[in-house]
Amino acid sequence: MTTNTNFSFTRLMAVMKRDMMENWKTNLYRLIACYSGAAMAFLFGMYGVLSSNRGETGETQYLGFCNTFHSILTFVTFFYLIVCASRIMEVMNTKNKRISYMMLPATNGEKFISRAIYVCIISIVIFFVGLFFAELTRLALLPLFDAPKEFSSFCLFDIMSVSFYDTIHINPEAYGASSTFMPYLFLISNGLWGHSIYILGGTYFRKHPFIKTWGICMAVFFLILYLLINISDEGTFIYILKWMEDLADKSSWINEEVIFSTISIIFLALTVFNWTLSYHLFRNSQITDRKLFRR
Repeated sequence: MTTNTNFSFTRLMAVMKRDMMENWKTNLYRLIACYSGAAMAFLFGMYGVLSSNRGETGETQYLGFCNTFHSILTFVTFFYLIVCASRIMEVMNTKNKRISYMMLPATNGEKFISRAIYVCIISIVIFFVGLFFAELTRLALLPLFDAPKEFSSFCLFDIMSVSFYDTIHINPEAYGASSTFMPYLFLISNGLWGHSIYILGGTYFRKHPFIKTWGICMAVFFLILYLLINISDEGTFIYILKWMEDLADKSSWINEEVIFSTISIIFLALTVFNWTLSYHLFRNSQITDRKLFRR
């Protein structure tokens, strides 16, 4: 540990180097898992599209292949990120590891930034490296399939371009080219907020942080759903919706962009709050008797 509270990039790099060296087996296993899962998904998915051919052209088949995988890739990527986020305290999950990590010559802020970079950036790099090698495997085994020439292109770019287009253009009729930034910001802020929840859960729970955080999120979701159902039975929920509709009709400045931007700001504020609280928990981590707040 260090008594120098000034930020040092050199110390940060030293902590990150230690994380990478001590977790190289974990990184390798994750890379193998990402590669194996993606390779099997690509190969079996391509085989399924080709075997179910009903006279479609090669371009139609390839488009169907990309459309199938863009939704899967979006879901799997987010799921992978929140699982990694919940393991932000992985290097301190035992007493000996916690002592060793706390004695590193770096500030708490530098250690927290190192762990945040590891679970947010390094993890996604590992994920996409696995996808890259899985795509190379698909292209290498392509001669074994009676596939049209369209399948010989690098499909990851096409899959991600489909995902990007479908993600931003939520409602093409309502949003022109100049206003696509707002729904894009809305989705990014929503994803960052959801990701920060698992960062917070990872810093609070010692064992099984993902399962516990996911369980709490599901409990809160069903509780809110139950309350909304009861409110709607009493007519209050319908009254609130009508009031919001009347307010939008009477106020010319309230439109889709204002709604998206307001909700996005709320999500971003909640994200900052979750990250701040996560750092507070990380800073106040104790060997024993760990508490949310301490005097």
